Amino acid sequence: MTRTSILVIALIAFAALGLIGSPASADNSTFLASQGGQTLSFDDIDQAVAKVPEADRVGFINSPKRIQALILSLLLQKQLAADAVKSGVVMTPEIESAKGADKIQLLAKAQMDHFRDNIKIPDLSALAQEEYIAHKEKYVAPANFDVQQVFVSTESRTNAEAKVIADDVEQQAKSGKIEFDALVAKYSDEPSKAQTLGIIKNAGKRAVQGDLATAVDALLTPGSISPPVETASGYYVLKLLARLPQRQMSFDDAREQILESLKGEYVKKAIADYVDTLRNNPLDADQDKINSLRTRYGIMPTLPPSAGKSSATATSKPAPVAADH
Repeated sequence: MTRTSILVIALIAFAALGLIGSPASADNSTFLASQGGQTLSFDDIDQAVAKVPEADRVGFINSPKRIQALILSLLLQKQLAADAVKSGVVMTPEIESAKGADKIQLLAKAQMDHFRDNIKIPDLSALAQEEYIAHKEKYVAPANFDVQQVFVSTESRTNAEAKVIADDVEQQAKSGKIEFDALVAKYSDEPSKAQTLGIIKNAGKRAVQGDLATAVDALLTPGSISPPVETASGYYVLKLLARLPQRQMSFDDAREQILESLKGEYVKKAIADYVDTLRNNPLDADQDKINSLRTRYGIMPTLPPSAGKSSATATSKPAPVAADH
């Protein structure tokens, strides 16, 4: 049986005896548990419990699982804080001015940031090629399109006036008597029309959404003109310039996407392995002190009358915490 499992048994034992109130007097520096060269005292528990909203405090402390998680979390934070000092993490003014548990938390976060920033990522090119070959079907460029637009704003005119202009633009565009470029220059209120001529390359669903995307989907062949599309800011008349079908990406096309994903996975695993190493350090806990938490926080026995004597006896004798061989 692991130390963590035995710790849970001990916590269940004292929780079964009743509800928890405020801490009773005791030596706050008394050893409670240790891991990775860092020790936990009653004072550490008191500081953490004090941060729990008062209305939730009784339920929190009366939960063996939450107490277990708290103890393990505090020990992990202390180990991280110690590593921060060893690794020479920059002591910001915020860290320097913090005290007690707050300083430990800030140091722990700084260490995690420091560890993440200093992870050395190897060359993953070969692994990227293996990923592409094994899951080629994942790397497909979606269907895309190029469009040109005339935007008629309702900012300086009424909605009805804008609609009349947009209808006229549609009719002129469909007549073929005037180039769409000329319609953009004459009617569009788009600020950048002089530079872009209203053209949106590789629009896809990224640049054109909602009713505009629906209107483009209805344009099946290059040169097709949409009816005016109403939006919150005005009306759009769209011309389809090109429609690009979905296609299989080459490895060169997909390479950066794959590498970014692999790098993210590598960093995530490196962080998880580091944290697991700290969490798996030998855990030592004082069984008697853990049992004393029930009296420290003023537990009042609340066992139901039907509870047998054997049950009460069983909960008062939790398994030893120190054994883990």
